[in-house]
Amino acid sequence: MPLHDKWKLPLKTKLYVYISHFLSAWGDRMWSFGVGLFLVRLSPGSLRLVAIYGFSKGASVLLFAAIIGDWIDNTPRLRAARLSLVLQNVLVALCAVIVFVVVWYHETLRTLWPDEGALTLFHALIIVVAILGDLASIARSISVERDWIVEICGRDKDLLATMTSRMRAIDLTTAILSPVATGQIVYFIALQYAAVFIAGWNLVSVFIEYFLIWKVYMEVPALKCKMFKTRKDKVETEMLFTDEGIQLDDKDQQENISQASNIAQEETEKCTRSSSDEDDTTKEDKSVEKDACDQCLYKMFKSFILLFRGWKTYMKYDVAFAGLGLACLYMTVIGFDSITVGYAYAQGISESLLGVMMAAGSIFGIAGTFAYPRIQKRIGLERTGLFGLGFEIFSLCFCVASVFTPGSPFDLLYRTRENDSSNIIVVSSVLGIDNKTINSNLTVNETMPTYITSNVTMPPSQEASDQTSYISIGLFLGGLITARFGLWIADLTITQMFLQAVVETERGIISGIQRSLNQLMDMLKFLMVILAPYPQEFGLLVLISFVFVCLGWIFYARYSYSVRGHLFHFDKLCPDKQNNNIVAETGDDNSGNEEINNRPIETHTS
Repeated sequence: MPLHDKWKLPLKTKLYVYISHFLSAWGDRMWSFGVGLFLVRLSPGSLRLVAIYGFSKGASVLLFAAIIGDWIDNTPRLRAARLSLVLQNVLVALCAVIVFVVVWYHETLRTLWPDEGALTLFHALIIVVAILGDLASIARSISVERDWIVEICGRDKDLLATMTSRMRAIDLTTAILSPVATGQIVYFIALQYAAVFIAGWNLVSVFIEYFLIWKVYMEVPALKCKMFKTRKDKVETEMLFTDEGIQLDDKDQQENISQASNIAQEETEKCTRSSSDEDDTTKEDKSVEKDACDQCLYKMFKSFILLFRGWKTYMKYDVAFAGLGLACLYMTVIGFDSITVGYAYAQGISESLLGVMMAAGSIFGIAGTFAYPRIQKRIGLERTGLFGLGFEIFSLCFCVASVFTPGSPFDLLYRTRENDSSNIIVVSSVLGIDNKTINSNLTVNETMPTYITSNVTMPPSQEASDQTSYISIGLFLGGLITARFGLWIADLTITQMFLQAVVETERGIISGIQRSLNQLMDMLKFLMVILAPYPQEFGLLVLISFVFVCLGWIFYARYSYSVRGHLFHFDKLCPDKQNNNIVAETGDDNSGNEEINNRPIETHTS
């Protein structure tokens, strides 16, 4: 295209793209870290609210991601970017304001309606608004970071590689710095004021981000020309350009739009020539509306339909077992997400320290990305995956050990004890006994310090150990941080395997199936937390997660064995035995070779 050949991207345009991407990534990282803290604070002693948010978010992405992508494909670039950007920031700010209201008026909302109905309603409202903000963030990411960047770089593949790598570096930088900054803000000011700060950040950044992308849009002519699926959208694009005052200097673009307008006008004249065609047109419109409804339903359940129809295609590749192993890694609570943030926060880790820990995990992950190509060149692709998964399992052993070390809240009989306590209180109310007397009898010694978690008094021995011992949570976070190194290596390895093994005509369906599997396993993780939401039960979830990670290694080992014929070179551990076996097998049939093999030894001894 001549437009791209003549185009040279100015430096200031690149800076506009980088700054806009930095602001967007910083806001997303800050909100993803803060929302876990907010939800845990709103439901102390339980991770259920956090798990419901994660499960609902995964289901929404699975159902509506394809519809969002199709909407972006059929919407002018500036309109799609503007709407998604404004919705994302406004919804995040609105959600943060609702969090402030709930924290500030918590006791009033608790007693406003029977059975804490008002408080439950506000919790549901926070989750719904947060999910809508996440969907708008996905739309903004697809629109600007997937579509715009290609047109900005034109046909210059080197420029595209450079800009995408630098945007990736910005993502990694914000992954390190944003949680640290957010943790300090939440730690040094009250949680409700931290929510106000996040709301203010999004309301201010939306104007800056939109100004930057508008400048990029005005300075890159290629962004004003977009191919649509229907002729109607092309005519609407011309109207949009006219309304926004955008002048198309390229004659080819103006001719294409004018041709589209003329064609649409000719078809309109043909349709109005005779009144007898009106009924047929009405029927066609109804059929088109029906087809559009069917297409919408198809796109909504596209992930499930794709998973069902393409399963045979997916499993015909040997690398499918490696993909199943990768999907198993998503079914784990041992990861830096809202679940882990909530659990560590419930264990007494401050917001400030949590931010530092998340930054450390990101650093280990980045180190894995830099180490991956060097390890792959040294030991090969298949062995690199075995090494990455093996390193991750070794690191997660510390997380498993944390379940049984001092300071761990792990207690499988927690619910039965809670039920016993509630039954005693109910009986006391029936008999007219004072609750203070019952509570004093439930504790061993009133003078001993008490440590309250999830509104239940724990035994004095466990209280004292929990107050002074951070061994359990230290082992958990230490193993979690170091495991990121192996996780990123394994992820990059399996991704490259799919790129090399899958034929070009089936890359789309295979990638879609893998993405659906990963999302389903992630949803299963949140469902598991919904069923066991208390910190006392988190140890069981850690053990189950460790089993799934080991299962992922088994799937990957199955693939590696099918490709290489072995997992490890055990014969190299015993070279003398190997040489004896070779001599015994060849000694009777090939004595000449035996003499040849012995000649160097004789020369050496002489």
